[in-house]
Amino acid sequence: MIAEGERFPVESLPKPLEGPTVVYFYAADFTAGCEREARSFEGLYDDFRAAGVEVVGVSVDTSDSHDRFAQECGLRFPLVADQGGALTERLGLSKDYGDHGTLAARVTLLLDAEGEVRRVWPSVEVGGHAEEVLAAARQLAEPD
Repeated sequence: MIAEGERFPVESLPKPLEGPTVVYFYAADFTAGCEREARSFEGLYDDFRAAGVEVVGVSVDTSDSHDRFAQECGLRFPLVADQGGALTERLGLSKDYGDHGTLAARVTLLLDAEGEVRRVWPSVEVGGHAEEVLAAARQLAEPD
């Protein structure tokens, strides 16, 4: 699994980094846990942006699926379609979900403005997670 101090392949993101960025990997669009997680980040999106932090979601779903999911959840942040799972696999973030196949594990990364992974949250529990990530992102964006 990608670790703190390693460089994230920022070229896989929809736009160049303009500051710290939260990249969260999730299993699939339109699943209960993934929808709760997306809505949690969306609920705090204005706070992330006020701190100068972007949020990006990544799963192995298609761009069309992401478009529908983003619309249904009212997401204002981008979703990356890692169709085929090449990025997810390269970063060691794939998880076997049995009958559902190999998808992205629920992992969140906090990147600095240069793309270095500054914090990793493996095996995320959705409740309170977005708030915890926001607190860490604020510290990174506004160092003492």
